Amino acid sequence: MSELHLQIDGRKVAASAGMTVLEAATNAGIEIPTLCHFDRLEPFGGCRLCMVEIEAGGWTKMVVSCVYQ
Repeated sequence: MSELHLQIDGRKVAASAGMTVLEAATNAGIEIPTLCHFDRLEPFGGCRLCMVEIEAGGWTKMVVSCVYQ
């Protein structure tokens, strides 16, 4: 898999392709609060507690980190 480089809260984070923002943050030791996320269930983003702002290519967007790759 290819490796992606992200910046979360000013910290450089490496992530694999297909990994969610929540997984990348968790692997880097960055906590994003969740309510409906459980490792043994398919993520569906129902509670919206893990919303984060994505900045890329000059645009910003609010996304649910447990489902956004």
